[in-house]
Amino acid sequence: MSRDLKTNCLIIKKVNFRDTSLIIDVLTPEYGVIKVMAKGVRKSNKVIGILELLNELEMELYKNPSSDWYIFKSAQLINANLFNIKLHTSILMQAAIEIIRQIIITVDDSKAVYELLTQYLQYIKTVPKNGIVIFWRFMLKLCKIIGIELNVYNCIECSHNNKFVAYFPQKHGFICDICYMPVYDEQVIRINDIEADLIRKLPNIGQFINEISIPKSIFKHINKIFVIHLSEHFNKNMHLKSVELL
Repeated sequence: MSRDLKTNCLIIKKVNFRDTSLIIDVLTPEYGVIKVMAKGVRKSNKVIGILELLNELEMELYKNPSSDWYIFKSAQLINANLFNIKLHTSILMQAAIEIIRQIIITVDDSKAVYELLTQYLQYIKTVPKNGIVIFWRFMLKLCKIIGIELNVYNCIECSHNNKFVAYFPQKHGFICDICYMPVYDEQVIRINDIEADLIRKLPNIGQFINEISIPKSIFKHINKIFVIHLSEHFNKNMHLKSVELL
């Protein structure tokens, strides 16, 4: 059976290896995240020019039979996502792959994650302001695909659509004003009315994007909730450093 294969992919990480080569992490719709050894490509201006972060490519590879590594053969550019865009858009794009690099994506989920990420990268270019809410919507969709959905409508305790007052990390969801008790104070992240309203609007945030204003404190607080939600599920400390530059 041939070990040569062709796949679309997004470059989510690249590292120089020795004097002339690259090690590239790519997200594919068929195989999830794979590691690719691109031997000698730094000697070729034509090849190295398309192996840039967040480029979407059609890539020809060879699967090493004795390891999980893939060997780069050639590639054709589909989209250069970071080309000729504003700084804040670039940061929001890189925030998405910062998260992708830290989570486990199964082969069963890889196609849906790939489609979500490519759609997000294209759409975020069209958003002139409040792009962070589109990133949060991306995060909501990503969590649902990988099986750790964050319910923004119903209380984690009573399942009713009451006003949220806190995020409860150990229960992986939001708690409402009816169910909240003072004994939870040390276990939860309190949220105010503005944050609660914004969180509930996230699935349909495109309808509100031009009328909202997001103070820096809220910006940081909602980012923190998403990072903690992922950290609790994957049982490790995750980070989101990209958006600190906004």
